Amino acid sequence: MIVRRRTMKGRQGGRGWLLGMVLGILSLMVMGLVLVWTNIERMDTTFFINRAQSEIRERREHLAKLEVEKERLLSPYELRRKATEYGMHAPKTGQIRQMNLH
Repeated sequence: MIVRRRTMKGRQGGRGWLLGMVLGILSLMVMGLVLVWTNIERMDTTFFINRAQSEIRERREHLAKLEVEKERLLSPYELRRKATEYGMHAPKTGQIRQMNLH
């Protein structure tokens, strides 16, 4: 009986080592998957940030173009040209009336 107990203990020790090895390999695989997943998420986040920055840049450029167009349309030269195009002219004396609303 003493011999059997020693062999059983030897087998249990072998199983413990094998179990530790399997758990170690599984934990390495899980850590590898977590690392890959976080890297993919980081790349996705970087892509969306770059796309948002590009959109902001395009909108700022468009806003600058619109401001230039607004200034061009409100320039005295352009207003005079449009007034002539629509048959408008400067008011004559007596055509301007001022109203006090106070």
